[in-house]
Parts: sequence; C-alpha cells; structure tokens
Amino acid sequence: MSEIREIVTKAIIAKGRKCFRINQTIPVNNNAGNVLGCWVINHTTDTTLGLNSVDVSGSFDVNVWFANQENTATEIASASINYKETIKTREISCDTVTRNSEVQLKVLQNPTCTNACITENGIELEIVFELLVEVIGETKIMVTVFSFQESFDPIDDFENEINEDF
Repeated sequence: MSEIREIVTKAIIAKGRKCFRINQTIPVNNNAGNVLGCWVINHTTDTTLGLNSVDVSGSFDVNVWFANQENTATEIASASINYKETIKTREISCDTVTRNSEVQLKVLQNPTCTNACITENGIELEIVFELLVEVIGETKIMVTVFSFQESFDPIDDFENEINEDF
C-alpha cells in the first residue's frame, strides 16, 4: 500500500545569466607610449531581487601598467570601476518569487581586460565578465510513500525449499 505526500523544500525556482562588457577610459598624467599590462582585482557584488530580474551592482579595481617618456620609463594608473546592471531571470518552477526568496550569485568568468588602447583622453579599457544568478525559494514536491512490511530472512526460506530427495 502506498500514499502520496507533499514535502516543502528549498529549490532553485528561477535563474539567469549575463555576459558584461564594460568600456572605461582611465586618464593618465603622462603621455602613454605602450600598454604593458592590465590587472583587474577586488571584484565585489551585491544583488537585489526584482520582478523577473535581479539587479546586480558591483565594483572592481583596475591597474594598468604602461610605458611613457618615449618608452624609457613605466608607470601604473589605477581606477575603481562601479557598475549596475539587471539580469533577467526565467522561471524554472511554477512557484512565484516572493520576498522570502533569496538570490545566489556565481561568477562564471572573472573580470578580465580583453582590450587596452591608448587614446588622447587616456587608456581605454574593455573589461569582460559573466555572472549567473539563481533565485532560491520554497517549493513542494510530491513523493510516494510505501508502508513498511516485515522483512523475512532469506536463509530460512532457502532451507525450506531444499529437496532432499533430489
């Protein structure tokens, strides 16, 4: 005999992902000759749950190493970059997102400088990264429950089935 029961549990009820491409110009004091390297560090994020979306705000620091004085000296320019974007989510479950739902953010690709160009205004950078958001809320699942039946010892039954006249 079996029954069906409902279990209330937490599960991912909506998710979304987005690739970000941020262009930022960093002013430099001296005339830059060549960009020698760029590092993106200290990436932090914060999320706010919206209707069918998650608002993500964050920041990271950029350090650009460049040559100046006709490539005879080097210098590092630093800047802190802030961003605010919306990631649309799609429902996975029929359950609705409520105020009690929580958001988990995962960085699929850390911020990386993919392009650095010297312009008359400074050094123009292109930073790329990818984020995944998952909305976690309460949902119900249905399970089949079977009643417990006494088990038997298979060895006892085996001995009863032996045909001694064989």
